[in-house]
Amino acid sequence: MSKTLATIICLTVLFTSSVSSGAQGKSNQQAAASAFPQELVAVQKEFIAARERGDAEYVKNAVASGFTGIETNGEKTDRAEFIGVRPDEKPAESPMLYDFRVIQLDENCAVVTYNGVFPNNPRDRYQHVSDVWVNEDGHWKLKFQQITLNLWSAHD
Repeated sequence: MSKTLATIICLTVLFTSSVSSGAQGKSNQQAAASAFPQELVAVQKEFIAARERGDAEYVKNAVASGFTGIETNGEKTDRAEFIGVRPDEKPAESPMLYDFRVIQLDENCAVVTYNGVFPNNPRDRYQHVSDVWVNEDGHWKLKFQQITLNLWSAHD
């Protein structure tokens, strides 16, 4: 009987430790999964802030070669046009940005979407922005951007 009891205790200890290590592995994976969106939202917000403050060097370094943008009117923008920061322009009122979401495509690529209210652009005031970020040599680079007017508020 003592052998049976010892076997049951050993099996219980082994099962309990394997379940807890499995749960710990899942919790580590969940932490890593939640860190990714937080990192990309921070990258996105820093990029937006650099554009607002007119930091041409930061913007230039953050935009990937081969960048393409699609404006609200459907026109394409290339990298040279997009990174153009004009120092003579007066600072614009900051947009209100909200509802950031990250869709991870793989470990080196993600789509960041968000909505914005752009007070300095009365005609295209309410916008939905989708940015594709790629990790090149350990640095996140903006590869693609599409801006769409929110239909419920277009040209109000």
